[in-house]
Amino acid sequence: MQHVLIIAGSDPSGGAGVQADLTTLKDFGVPAIFSITALTAQNDEKVLQIHPTPADVLTQQLSAACEGKEIGATKIGMIANAANVMVLVWFLGIHKFPQIVIDPILHSSSGVPLLEKRAFDIFRRQLLPLATVITPNLSEAETFVGSRIYNLEGQKTAAQKIYEEIHAYREGKMPERPLAIIVKGGHLKGEAVDVLYDGREIKEFGAPRVPGRSPRGTGCRFSSAIAAGLTKEEPLIEAVGAAKEYLSNYIRSPHHG
Repeated sequence: MQHVLIIAGSDPSGGAGVQADLTTLKDFGVPAIFSITALTAQNDEKVLQIHPTPADVLTQQLSAACEGKEIGATKIGMIANAANVMVLVWFLGIHKFPQIVIDPILHSSSGVPLLEKRAFDIFRRQLLPLATVITPNLSEAETFVGSRIYNLEGQKTAAQKIYEEIHAYREGKMPERPLAIIVKGGHLKGEAVDVLYDGREIKEFGAPRVPGRSPRGTGCRFSSAIAAGLTKEEPLIEAVGAAKEYLSNYIRSPHHG
């Protein structure tokens, strides 16, 4: 069976990062390999320390993890610094995996930066164009488009703007490679609606909001669940629908208040 390659930070509390990704892939019955971009000291309340993996060590992790494995998709979460963004640009440029899901993690839930400022331009212009699916939350989408998002229409507009920007960065180098933007609406009021734009049409994925529940790591799990579906060669719409349902069940679980 094809594997999902997870590339993300390590969270010692298990709430997010690689730990959340591996749990999700296990739930979907998809084998995983992984490389850790940063060691963190964090929990549900705060981030105490971030220690990026040295670029040469990350390179060796990736090479060792992938040796002899068939990769159906890779999921990228926290990257931490510019050196590791460049490692991923180089590595993905060589391997050309069929599906690359990027959860563009810029800040922690508590607002601590998880990608250094000087890395953002390289991340935006060189790494994101390699993706087939990008899953920003509202705050991340606002950073990309440079304006606030207040409602569903704003989500749709943002998804289209991000798509157009990333598509332009490709500069004709990857004309056949698909691209989809999913702007997550979990932080808006009312029903939790995620908006997908693939350059042709907009799809909405709604779920009733669970009052009083906002566990960490939902973005990690959502993007990993999409990667799991794509690895099983499900159409993107089906993979996103299954990921949305999985996440709703996770949030409703009594273990995640």
